[in-house]
Amino acid sequence: MSLLLRNIDELHLADGEGRVIAGAHVAIEDGRIADISAVPIPEERFDEVIDLTGHIVTPGLVNTHHHFFQSLTRAIPAVQRGHLLDWLLKLYPLWAGMTPEHLAAATEAACAELLLSGTTATSDHLYLVPRADPAYAEAEIAAASALGIRLNLVRGSMTGMEADLGAQLDALLGERAGGVLDDEDAVLADMERLARRHHDASPDSKLTVAFGPTTVTYHNLDFMRRVAALAGDYACGLHTHFHPRPDERETCRGLDASPVDVLAEIGWLRPGTWIAHGTRLDAYDIGRLVENGVALAHCPRMILRLGARVPPLHDYIAAGMRVGIGVDGAASNDCGSMVNEIRIAALLHRVASGGGEVPPEGWLLPAEVLRLATADGAQVIGRPDLGQIRVGGPADIAAFDLRGVGYAGARTDLLSGFILAGSETRAAYTVVGGQIRVRGGELVDYDEQAIRERLDRATAQLIGQLSDKLGWDYRNFEGGRSDVVLG
Repeated sequence: MSLLLRNIDELHLADGEGRVIAGAHVAIEDGRIADISAVPIPEERFDEVIDLTGHIVTPGLVNTHHHFFQSLTRAIPAVQRGHLLDWLLKLYPLWAGMTPEHLAAATEAACAELLLSGTTATSDHLYLVPRADPAYAEAEIAAASALGIRLNLVRGSMTGMEADLGAQLDALLGERAGGVLDDEDAVLADMERLARRHHDASPDSKLTVAFGPTTVTYHNLDFMRRVAALAGDYACGLHTHFHPRPDERETCRGLDASPVDVLAEIGWLRPGTWIAHGTRLDAYDIGRLVENGVALAHCPRMILRLGARVPPLHDYIAAGMRVGIGVDGAASNDCGSMVNEIRIAALLHRVASGGGEVPPEGWLLPAEVLRLATADGAQVIGRPDLGQIRVGGPADIAAFDLRGVGYAGARTDLLSGFILAGSETRAAYTVVGGQIRVRGGELVDYDEQAIRERLDRATAQLIGQLSDKLGWDYRNFEGGRSDVVLG
């Protein structure tokens, strides 16, 4: 298929020079960018011509961190008050009841929301896989593939839980927290199976594989070493949550090391590794991560949702850290829009040390934030072929209509208007490999309401099952059983 995008108000290439072309025209042939021009391109040879007057066009956005399965548990009243451990105690039992069919429905909804917000490539950290059943990952891959988004699947694991959550959930759900705590050998076998079957590192790939336990297994560092070795064997990335809590630092002091030193000792401090959040990094951590080429997925809305610390993103970037933007799991965000994350990322770091503490010269500009969500994010997840608009490159493109009243008075600089003034989160068009996946703000080939209804049924089923089993009221804002002591 050949496609011509014409009369683009501003085309943001997200290249190393930050180039912007006004009144641009983009030709797409055989899934790649064939031409970029500031003068009209003859239309006769194209199968379709789309006029983008009033729009800005950017590279397709790249989401560096997600948990698709958590789309099953968004905006649940019982978990709206509580820090990380409180939140996890109430949600792990729900997720333990997830089936492959539930995960397929959650994947459809998550990928649909990403595509509708201009995202063309996404990483998903699938760390909760009951009984290490291969059917879960296969269900996710099939659903994402059908929607047409590029997927970096991080086959995660959970061989242990944060703090004492494992013991609490064993008492409630049975051995191995109701089946969600993993057997190491089974996890490693499934990781290798996925890498052999699905990891495609070729240019324009629709599917790559990475590995990563949900958190650093300080209780069993040999497992982390084995994961790192497997990633090396198959040239796969490594990913985990890393924002060391005080109890984790205390554990490491018993090992005569810091948490980041532990990562180095087990082979995780290397290019191809990226961590999620980094909300509790100190200067030593940052220095070690940067000098070893470790990148960061920054998920700003999660920080607000769970009351976490605001990381000094500007300092991380100034120190040389590669940073991408992620939406995080839908349960710790309740929204899966990359446009929302970009807008919050542009502002949140300004209050990292409290109001007025971050010098204005350190504040990120809109073009810098866009690059985090495109070219830099692509580098973070090991896809340097993505995230830019360039002749010969993949035709992954997002177009946003800036003609609405939400952008009134904000046209002095269109990208600034889009990020700082806009309230609309939908892309007008999302193109993946030359294929239009969103047209006029609507999914192509999919019924959005049917996707929502399918996931709603799965959510209601999970909540109903667990309410009957444990007597927890997830519809109550006070939440759960009064006799449960939170971690």
